[in-house]
Amino acid sequence: MTEQELLNEIRKSAEEIQIPDSLAPEYVSAKLNTPTKPQKHLRLSARRAVSAAAVLLLCGILSAVSYQMNLTQPGQIVSLYAENADTALSSDSNRETSSGDTSGENEGTAETAGTSDIDSANQPKQDAGTLYTVAKSYDQVYDVLQSNAVREAAKFRDGTAYTEGIEEDGSSSGASSFDVSDDSASAENSSDMAASSLSKKEASYSATNLQTEGVDESDTIKTDGRYIYTLTGAKITIADTADGGLTLAGAVSPKLGAADRILEFYVDEAMLFVVAECYETTLENQTPVPETSEESIYSADDSDTRGFIPLEEYKLCDSVREDYRYSTIIYAYDISDPASPRLTQTASQDGYYQTSRKIGDMIYLFTQKTLAAATSYDDTSQKGIIPCVNGKEIPYDHIYTSEEGNEGLILSSFDTAEMEQPKDMIMILHSYADIYVGTDSIYLYHSQSGNAGLICQIAKFSINNGNIDAVNAATVKGAVYDTFAINESDGALRVLTTYMDNAGVTDNQLYLFDKNLKLTGSLTGIAKNEEIYAARYLGNTAYFITYRNTDPLFAVDLTDMSNPVLLGQLEITGFSEYLHFWENGTLLGLGYETDPESGIRKGLKLVMFDISNPRELNVIDSIVLKDCLYSPGLYHYKCVLADPKKNLIGFCAEYGSECIPYYDLFSWENGRFTQKLHETLPEYEYISYDAIRGLYIDDSFYIACPTKITGYAMQNQFEKFAELELSE
Repeated sequence: MTEQELLNEIRKSAEEIQIPDSLAPEYVSAKLNTPTKPQKHLRLSARRAVSAAAVLLLCGILSAVSYQMNLTQPGQIVSLYAENADTALSSDSNRETSSGDTSGENEGTAETAGTSDIDSANQPKQDAGTLYTVAKSYDQVYDVLQSNAVREAAKFRDGTAYTEGIEEDGSSSGASSFDVSDDSASAENSSDMAASSLSKKEASYSATNLQTEGVDESDTIKTDGRYIYTLTGAKITIADTADGGLTLAGAVSPKLGAADRILEFYVDEAMLFVVAECYETTLENQTPVPETSEESIYSADDSDTRGFIPLEEYKLCDSVREDYRYSTIIYAYDISDPASPRLTQTASQDGYYQTSRKIGDMIYLFTQKTLAAATSYDDTSQKGIIPCVNGKEIPYDHIYTSEEGNEGLILSSFDTAEMEQPKDMIMILHSYADIYVGTDSIYLYHSQSGNAGLICQIAKFSINNGNIDAVNAATVKGAVYDTFAINESDGALRVLTTYMDNAGVTDNQLYLFDKNLKLTGSLTGIAKNEEIYAARYLGNTAYFITYRNTDPLFAVDLTDMSNPVLLGQLEITGFSEYLHFWENGTLLGLGYETDPESGIRKGLKLVMFDISNPRELNVIDSIVLKDCLYSPGLYHYKCVLADPKKNLIGFCAEYGSECIPYYDLFSWENGRFTQKLHETLPEYEYISYDAIRGLYIDDSFYIACPTKITGYAMQNQFEKFAELELSE
């Protein structure tokens, strides 16, 4: 099929799609008339755009063909999840159900012959409620992928893509539907701190800003107290700060292909763990020939099917297969001698990189792989569909299926001492999910629209020494708008969501769940016509910011998990996009100052809240950086240096109509913000400013970017003392 023919097929499919009611002009108008949260500069990568376009094309083709074959009828939509999914899981019954005795129906087949010899392969997985269910064979996985593609096509054709799983009253037919009147359960009190703190070992240097204390995250710039590690193109440079200097000590350069790239890395004492994304190009990608004649494609007797390839003969085109070539590799280097780094281990996983976490000696790797090619009826196309970890296919009984999407989220765990053998691996078939990782659990959550507004579906997986096991699933109203709005403490989950109905009216909810993801209590209907912009949890108190034209700060007592209580509320102008606990009952906010009448932004704003008495919230001081238009720290928390022990608040910011970049550094002194640095940054043509970090080692402060590190003496009025150019 030529490029022009592909475009023609896309155009034909688009012309046949009926606009759903949720996208009708009056509905869109209602949404536009409601002030909404500004976009957080999300980027759609080229590979996801290509995959999305190809899948839409496939959906259009399958839509017309399946309609003729009566595979699905207009309006015949399968419910997403079974009823009574909020019943607590029984580990014994679920193991029996999920493992299943398939020896009779699949006897002698390769698919049931065995599973990967990973440590947990002999431990059957259990369902995550009814949201994700464990497959019983590879054939079932292929069938689910085919069904999902046909269902997606039917949803787009019938205009139900945004309403599936939502009842007329606005409730969800999904997993663990909630009842806000249910207060029978309770959870243990929380005692952990959401703010990151430094251990005694780390007291003299800054660490990566984390979402969860105790859960390390990879980054592009890190320090271990002596060396500064910086991602510079296809290598990681190691700069030595000994004796008050700044010299190049060495570099780590994995052997990469021309299209490969290093993304992030971890530093753990004498080890460096490099995360790279690799792409394999083969001639196989250049032969998208359908197994049918041109005559059979374009001269069908039935005019309704003219121009479409029969489903049983259709073979997927290049763009769908293209995503199969991505893989993610972790390189482990011994850097005890920075001048001679030594590669010790590697681990590989199919799919492009989504995120990772490191807890103790265990690395959890998340990758994403498009599985649309499995919708072909050609059995040969199923070869290579199942993703691999370290070259081994994921066992079918470690694959979770759902009734939507053709994306595979692959999650594996590796002990850093034995990376050749993954500790565990699973794959989840879905459309998309955001990820939150606590110290003991992983949560996948995503929102979808319906007739009555947004709902958010959450699945919990426990992680115990690398073993990954499903716990349960739940559904709540609304969507999670802030990274820190979801938080686990002592096994209990707290979630803040923003809900919008079809009239464009918003309000906000707080939901509390116990360790089995059973709802224990909730607080609903908060701040009507506003949205959550920033959130933090401190012990048994939740703090969050909502906004319309003023900035209310709310404090909620979570001590009684069955009955959260709103303690206090404070309104000021502007809004905060990022919150960080400071010290002595204070809370730092970073956001914008706005006009209370028009909502027009006046500049970047720092504010320090007094939260020593949550019932009487106050502002101690605030400062507005006029002509400051944007800071990546508002939306990428790793870009922010916020260290109360060292008394430093730093971030990159852009000023003026020409967006001139600066690095701003403040301290909190005598109840006031005091600026320490306002340093001009080079205008890099190919470097995003979210790749710039401020960090300190003892009494030296450094501004590091991919091509340069600059040192400042903090005890000498931040006088510049060294510069080191980093060549690619």
